[in-house]
Amino acid sequence: MYVTTFYSFKGGVGRTMALVNVAVELAQRGRRVLAVDFDLEAPGLDTFKVFRSRKKRSGIVDFVTEYLEGGRAPAVEDFVHESKGVGGNGGCLWVMPSGEQHGRYATSFREIDWLDLYERRDGYLLFEDLKAQWEQVVKPDYVLIDSRTGHTDTGGICTRQLPDAVAILFFPNDQNLRGLTTIVHDIRAEAGNAGRKEIELHFVMSNVPDLDDEDRVLERKIDAFRKDLAFRGEPLVLHRYDSLSLLNQVIFATDRPRSRLAREYHQLVHEIVRRNLADRDGALDYIRRASRRWRGRDADYESPVKVKATLDEIESMHSGDGEVLFVLGEFLDDDHQTSRAASLLDRAVEAGYREPGALLKRARMRADGDDPDGARKDALEVLQFENLSPPLVRDAVLLAGVDQAADIAESKAVASLRTEDLVWLFTELVASSEEFEVALIDT
Repeated sequence: MYVTTFYSFKGGVGRTMALVNVAVELAQRGRRVLAVDFDLEAPGLDTFKVFRSRKKRSGIVDFVTEYLEGGRAPAVEDFVHESKGVGGNGGCLWVMPSGEQHGRYATSFREIDWLDLYERRDGYLLFEDLKAQWEQVVKPDYVLIDSRTGHTDTGGICTRQLPDAVAILFFPNDQNLRGLTTIVHDIRAEAGNAGRKEIELHFVMSNVPDLDDEDRVLERKIDAFRKDLAFRGEPLVLHRYDSLSLLNQVIFATDRPRSRLAREYHQLVHEIVRRNLADRDGALDYIRRASRRWRGRDADYESPVKVKATLDEIESMHSGDGEVLFVLGEFLDDDHQTSRAASLLDRAVEAGYREPGALLKRARMRADGDDPDGARKDALEVLQFENLSPPLVRDAVLLAGVDQAADIAESKAVASLRTEDLVWLFTELVASSEEFEVALIDT
């Protein structure tokens, strides 16, 4: 379970809209998503059709009120509901609203003394229990929290206690910069507390007008934010979208998928996923970035010790995912960790990742490791795939060996080659060995 809070110091930057689009896209990509409305003063998730329920639903305020009245954490099942018809490939969307929107909602909210809750009523443990219940009951891959703006009593819950990451949305003006400087400092300081890991930060410049920056006004503002908030690189950008369709609260991920704003929301999804090592896409992205760093093609830097620890963590998290194990094995082979790479490739294939590239890679390693029978077996399996590239077919044929000429000639890989590719393959094999020339002519 990976928790990301959407926070903005001021309103009007499209924070809730961003969360909704990220949640829907993640669900479409097969992830289990829980969206939590912690903007208790001005809740809005349930105003979007996909988050709306036909029944009145209790939420955060009711959960806390029941705890204060009864002295024990209530069962989270009574405060979450699934949004039907959202998601694909096994993905789904769950919602925990701010609370039941009845006449007493505002009164119930105002009656909660958050300072007293934390100082005298074990509020910290209450929300740790809530987080554990989310994981046990909903089993989400992602929890997305819509946080209140500004400096608030509940701000620390959303930005420091609960999340693994915080997406900070801001309009690039001095008011936002002044407010965010303290917030960002406090979030980073959380890593110094016992048992807490570093919280990832995504800086998202939002509601940006699409205008020429001839006087470099925007450029200078970005430089100021980068300096005072101490982040490298460019912030993500969500441009202003001038359309009356916003009045209908359209979800760009589904209703306007080809729009620029949909692409910008997609980039935000990508950035959240790539920081989540428990997500296989995030794990694969990290391994590939580590490989680019190893080859000197990536400016990002992490110490070799941290990279090794992260790769070990990925291997442990994804011990049954063949593709992750294969890509990790490729990286370690490039890093001359041959023995461990060979073990990972074996595990990848055993886990069901029997792709031509994986089988051919293992065949080469088996051949180098004095296991010609194993190499031959893998190479012949590669040749049972159609429409492979001619160089890949050549490499598989060479590893299979001249003794398998009859099986090679009848294989799907060879049969699916074009005539000119067959001529090229024959020339390559003959050049490698006269025995191949005799064997191929005989067959």
